[in-house]
Amino acid sequence: MALEFTFVPHGYLHQVVPAIIPLFKRSEFWTRGRASIDDILRFLFTGDMHLWIGYEDDFSNIKFQLITEIKQYPKAKMFVVQYCSGVFGVLDAASDLVFETLERAAIDSGCDGIEFFGRPGWGVEAKKQGYSAMTVVYEKHFSREGEPE
Repeated sequence: MALEFTFVPHGYLHQVVPAIIPLFKRSEFWTRGRASIDDILRFLFTGDMHLWIGYEDDFSNIKFQLITEIKQYPKAKMFVVQYCSGVFGVLDAASDLVFETLERAAIDSGCDGIEFFGRPGWGVEAKKQGYSAMTVVYEKHFSREGEPE
């Protein structure tokens, strides 16, 4: 039972997305109100962003998802990991495969590099893969009446 990691072509989204709605809910939570599941789905189905999945055996056993986009800055083209969620610990265990695959995709797409925001625990793994922390994002969120903080 080996973990596989692959890009999901646009034409296969309808087959994969229903199984990973719970993972999208986690991504939605971590956006802290910046994007909803509907927004994430729109990004995927319009082709603005791209879905990658980690799975065991077949697509019915999806363990994690990443959503990427290619962002053109004025002087650089970057491969950006926008959303990521999965079964606890699985993504960490698959990080060599994930980073290697994403880096190859970024190079094949003519990108100048990869950027991503991640939870603090990713720092150790990212450093192991040759990434450095150039910016740290600290956030303060204000609760809206009737919503949990």
